[in-house]
Amino acid sequence: MRVLLLILLSTFVWSDDHTEMYQDVYAQYQYCSVKDGLSDAQAERMFEKHITAYRELAESLDDEVSTVMLFPFYTNEEMRGGADMMFITHAPNMKAMGEYLVATWNAIDQDKMFPESPMECENASTAFQRVGPASTDEPSDFFTVDYWPCNYKEGADPELMRKLQAQVAMEHYANGADAAYRYIYPGYGSDRGEGPDFWFSQSSPGLIARGESIDIFWDKTYGSEAERARWDHFSCDKPSTWVGWRAHN
Repeated sequence: MRVLLLILLSTFVWSDDHTEMYQDVYAQYQYCSVKDGLSDAQAERMFEKHITAYRELAESLDDEVSTVMLFPFYTNEEMRGGADMMFITHAPNMKAMGEYLVATWNAIDQDKMFPESPMECENASTAFQRVGPASTDEPSDFFTVDYWPCNYKEGADPELMRKLQAQVAMEHYANGADAAYRYIYPGYGSDRGEGPDFWFSQSSPGLIARGESIDIFWDKTYGSEAERARWDHFSCDKPSTWVGWRAHN
């Protein structure tokens, strides 16, 4: 089972139109592992040089794309899908995604001095996302994200589900939580056959904020009318937790 995830802290204006509460985002996920034969120290040195050069390259581009790095925190082998970490690239549309990928691939290929990556990234996939309102529009360089694999229940109303979730989120933020959330719908390269209908993710700007958000949920947010009603439309399995850093924008 591939874990699909994305952190892109959203910037929204609250509206009574629940359709406008969500921003459409496209994502590409690269699943990477350290190359065989490298020690931890070697891989760390190589990664630092590679990601520093990558950041400099990416920041030289004029784009609306962002990239993050995610590493497992609370996971197991199934949740990780065999990968050591992930690079996730986010774009407002697939054309912008393609332009960014071509620009970075060509630049790296043409620069014979570009630092080698210690990672092998053999598999990739895409997803379409609906990004909900966040507690703040300030981006965080370091963050955590929890991912739940979810399925619709019979007779579910996805639009109503998202409306209810937006209400729950605003209640949660009003209670003091610092967080953001989104719905992630698997696309190209995702598992075929049995699998989640979508992933629900919730991010926080660090481990302390994540822990506080969890405490606030159980102490104040849990059990509200909207919180109970949203579960009429979907069910979720156990989550995984990842920590991440911004690599571009």
